[in-house]
Amino acid sequence: MRLPSESKQQLFIKNLFSENGLLFSGTGIFLAVAGTRTTEQAFFLGSICLALILVNSIAASVAGDIFRYRIPLWVMALISALMLAAVNAAFSVRLSHLPEHTRIIMYLLAAGPVAFSRARAFSHTTSLGRAVFDAAGQGAGILLVMLAVALVREFFGKGFLAGGQLFSRPPWPVLGTALGGMLLTALAMVIYRTAAWRGRK
Repeated sequence: MRLPSESKQQLFIKNLFSENGLLFSGTGIFLAVAGTRTTEQAFFLGSICLALILVNSIAASVAGDIFRYRIPLWVMALISALMLAAVNAAFSVRLSHLPEHTRIIMYLLAAGPVAFSRARAFSHTTSLGRAVFDAAGQGAGILLVMLAVALVREFFGKGFLAGGQLFSRPPWPVLGTALGGMLLTALAMVIYRTAAWRGRK
């Protein structure tokens, strides 16, 4: 719940930690599972996710505040797809060095709830400044979780850290697979929700 008395900084911190979009609501689970094979892939996709959340939230806030109009989902998806096409053109060389299917995962963001959930749930009813801080916290929180999951997957699943080989045989190769991504993301959510539940007691 967003209280009008909350400052912009409080909105940012709340979305970054206590209401983290991935851990709190499960938004973006597919992104964490499929887009965290390496830390480089996670940072690339997480940064794009952050940018899409910001752009959609800004657009929704401006439309709601100035024109009293709620932007339809198909318009948000179209704007997101156009942004992703521009990213694809600008970073085509870098994308070619990232894990297979990174482009597909990137384009799925255009139709994924993670890209416009903040715009629909909050930004269209509030001021531009509050919408920006809310969206920034949400996007940064998802990015940080993705990086954390990718770091563990890369270290234990592949034996790599910061691009360097640490183990000749990775300790838990299953973490490098899609199943490993699912298990690790689910574990992160369980730990987070358990900690949040104990914090409320």
